[in-house]
Amino acid sequence: MNKYIYKITAVILVLVSASSCSDYLDVVPQDKILESQTYSTEAGIQNVHNGLYIQLASNSLYGQQLSMDAVEILGQQYNMGGSHNKNKMATYAYAENVPKATFSSIWEKAYTTILSSNKFLESIEEHKNVISAEKANLLKGEAIAIRAMLHFDMLRLFGPIYKTTPSDPAVPYYDAPVTTNNPILPANEVITKVLADLDLALSLLANDPVLTVGKDAASTAFDAIPYYSSNRGLRMNYLAVKCLKARVLLYSGDKAGASVAANEVIAFTKTTTFFPWTPFLEATNAANPDRTFSSENFFAISDFTLYKKQEALFDASLSDFDIYSPLLSRLTAVFESNDNDYRSLPSWKIPIVGGKTQKTFYKYEDVTDKTKKFRLQIPMFKLSEMYLIAAETATVPADGIAFLNTLRFNRGLANLAVTAVVATEVTKEYRKEFIGEGQLFFYYKRNGTTAIPNGSAASGNVTMGALQYVVPLPDSEINFQ
Repeated sequence: MNKYIYKITAVILVLVSASSCSDYLDVVPQDKILESQTYSTEAGIQNVHNGLYIQLASNSLYGQQLSMDAVEILGQQYNMGGSHNKNKMATYAYAENVPKATFSSIWEKAYTTILSSNKFLESIEEHKNVISAEKANLLKGEAIAIRAMLHFDMLRLFGPIYKTTPSDPAVPYYDAPVTTNNPILPANEVITKVLADLDLALSLLANDPVLTVGKDAASTAFDAIPYYSSNRGLRMNYLAVKCLKARVLLYSGDKAGASVAANEVIAFTKTTTFFPWTPFLEATNAANPDRTFSSENFFAISDFTLYKKQEALFDASLSDFDIYSPLLSRLTAVFESNDNDYRSLPSWKIPIVGGKTQKTFYKYEDVTDKTKKFRLQIPMFKLSEMYLIAAETATVPADGIAFLNTLRFNRGLANLAVTAVVATEVTKEYRKEFIGEGQLFFYYKRNGTTAIPNGSAASGNVTMGALQYVVPLPDSEINFQ
């Protein structure tokens, strides 16, 4: 964090040194002039606000490392054995150059985006007469939710195994654009701050148009040019924040609270048509498969470079040392030898060209129809996760099975037997549902799973503990504490 604060300070010092001493107190700092100009118009405020989402889609965050890349490698989703370029990452060798640089980049981009969120919140308050309070509440609610989400994911990545050591040091929390380093807080204090931010965001988003017109339609009651009410599914809307709250509560061990939040979201979807389960024919369409089940997504990152990343990581033409691809036996085990699963056939195929004999990943491949709304989107919060949380936190096993069966039905699978073990089946669904979305490693860490399937071997497990689950803080942070 200090790295970026120092850069800002250096710019200000250069500007000051260019002025005479006698003029110093009369000069308005250049950054304040630019800020005043930017926030003097509604369009300027919208541009800064939209910039937060552009930062979320960066390679260092949810555009790659926190979705389909680094955290998926940690979850053993791919075969990274032998001389693969990311073998050190897959073996949790965090002190090696590639992992160290990767996680340092994640940390720095996350906290830079947090700083941007805090600066936006401060500035929009200083220029609150430019837009209506109703519009300002939406923008502020989203920015606060983004701040909370980033802090939470830094906790999940760099913090302790919460289940066993919740009071161990984790990460700093920034709720203002300060010019000094904040202390590293215990994990449970970070959770408290995250939840406080989420509750604040929910209060600001209480009149979110997503609740009345859904995530795609525009509400002219809000704005003639619908920046605020259109494309709510690409923003941290009220329902997305509620999903995040369910995720945070479950991670912290508050199953009752997580159950309430998840069931509130589920109940909402049953009373509207805004977030329907994606039908089989749309998920498996030959020319335009909706592999991300977009109708079910409460929030997705929009990434205009998504297909370049698909090619760079998963294309069959890549060498065995570069491609992100699982062993066929491992993939078969994940889907339990069932290609009828909607998540299997469209996203996993043996390529016609490229010389690969194993199935490769097509989840983010482009589709024929370039007008499809689900193009260029990476899922962040999904209806399926709410059903999995509801199942995991159900106090009656039969209720948990019912939630799982609803999800399974909408993925083309038969009902579970009444004797099925809920925890076992939830784990199976996490392995199927979130490939390329960055959730499996955090699921294992939340549960303190001591052994997970070794993605780089046809059989056997990787022993997991604090050395594997807790990514060391970057040198850039440690050196300034």
